[in-house]
Amino acid sequence: MNKDAKLYLLGVFNLFILCVFAQPAQTGIHSSTIQTLRITIAGEPLSDPVIGLNGDSQIEINFDALDQSFNRFAYSIEHCDAGWNPSRLSAIEYMDGFQGLTLNDFANSSATATQYTNYRLLLPNDEVRLKLSGNYAVSIYRENEPDRILLTACFSVVEPLINISAEVTGNTLTDFNNEHQQVDFFIDHSNIPVIHPQTDLKLFVYQNRRRDNAVSNLNPTTILNKRLAYDRNRALIFEAGNEYRRIEFLSHTYNGMGVDNIRFHNPFYHVTLQADLPRARRTYSYDEDQNGRFLIRCSRCNDPDTEADYDIVHFALQSEPFPDGVVYLQSDIYNNVLDERNRMTYNFDTKAYEKAVLLKQGNYNYQYIFVPNGETRGETAMFEGNYYQTENEYAIFVYYRPFGARYDRLVGTAVVNGSR
Repeated sequence: MNKDAKLYLLGVFNLFILCVFAQPAQTGIHSSTIQTLRITIAGEPLSDPVIGLNGDSQIEINFDALDQSFNRFAYSIEHCDAGWNPSRLSAIEYMDGFQGLTLNDFANSSATATQYTNYRLLLPNDEVRLKLSGNYAVSIYRENEPDRILLTACFSVVEPLINISAEVTGNTLTDFNNEHQQVDFFIDHSNIPVIHPQTDLKLFVYQNRRRDNAVSNLNPTTILNKRLAYDRNRALIFEAGNEYRRIEFLSHTYNGMGVDNIRFHNPFYHVTLQADLPRARRTYSYDEDQNGRFLIRCSRCNDPDTEADYDIVHFALQSEPFPDGVVYLQSDIYNNVLDERNRMTYNFDTKAYEKAVLLKQGNYNYQYIFVPNGETRGETAMFEGNYYQTENEYAIFVYYRPFGARYDRLVGTAVVNGSR
C-alpha cells in the first residue's frame, strides 16, 4: 500500500469515528454477545485506566465473546476532549499507527459450562503509539462490520505538569459529620502558564468513577500566584453513600459470600443471592470494599480469564415499590452507566426489586441507586443510606487548553479517599 492510500484510509477511519462518537464517548457494551469488559492498567486488575504519556505502563482492554463462531475483531482509536466528545484532531496528530488493526491476542475458554473466547488488547503497543495526553475512546468491531460497534473502551493519558493536593471531610456547608462529604483540592501550576483559570482549565471530579453525579465547570475560590484553591465549594459536596455490598462466587460446588444457593438450569448455572435489605437509617458499619470494582476469580484455576465460568446471578432487594423513580443495580459491572441493562423490576409477589445478570465468576461490589423521575443523577439515600464515614474514592482530572490550543491536554490527576 502506498503512502497516499494509507493517508486516504486514515481519513476514512477518522470520519467514521467522528460519526460513531457523535455523543460523548462512554465505556460500554453494545452487543449481547460481549461480556465482562474491563479497562485497567496492565498487571493491575483493580486500577483506574489512566497511564502516563510516553511511560512504560499500558492500558489493558479485556473482554469475552460468547458466540460460538470465530470472530476477527478490529479496533480504532479516537482522541476526545475533556467532556469525551471527539477532539476533531486527525489520527495522524494523536497517534503513530493505523486504524482498523486486528486483535490477535485471544484464547478459548477451558473446561467451562459456557463456551467463550477471551480477548485482550494492550495500548500502546508495537503497532500503535499515542502522541498526546488527554482522553481516548477505543471502538471494537468485527473486521468485516466496521459500522457496527460492539463495545467502547475509554481511558486517559496524562502528562503530569501540575501538582494536586486534596482532602475529603465530613465537615460540609450542609451538615457536619452527617450525610455528606466535602472534597477540597489545590492546584500548583508552577510549570505551566494559566492566565485565565476559568477558561484555561477544565476540571472533573468523580466519585467512585460514576458519571451520573460527576462535577465539572468549577471555578477557583482563591487565586494566589501559581496556586489555585477549590475549597468550601458547594458543588463539591457529595452524598456520602455507604460501603458497597459484596458477593463472591468462585465455584459451582459450594456457596460463596452472599450466595443462598446454586442450581443448574440448562444451559447456565443460576446463583441466587441472599435477599438484600435497605441500609438507610441504620448504624454505619465499616467494610473493606473496592469502591464498586470487581475481580474475576475462580476456585482451583490457573487462568481466570479463560477458566472462570459464566453464571446467571439473581439479585433481590426487599422493599416496597417506589413509583416516583427507578431503581438501578450500580457498579463497575455496568461500567457505572445507568440504563435499561441494569434497571431493576419490581416483583409484587416477592415484594422485591429483582434483576438477573449474566456474570463471570469472581468478587463483585454493587449498590442500589434510586433515580427520581425526570432526573439523571442517582441517589444513595433511599436504599444504602448516607454516612460521612464511608471510604469513597474521588478522582480529580485537570485539563489544560489555553486560548488558541486545539485540544484538551490532561495535565494532572489525583485520587483521594474519604476516611472513617
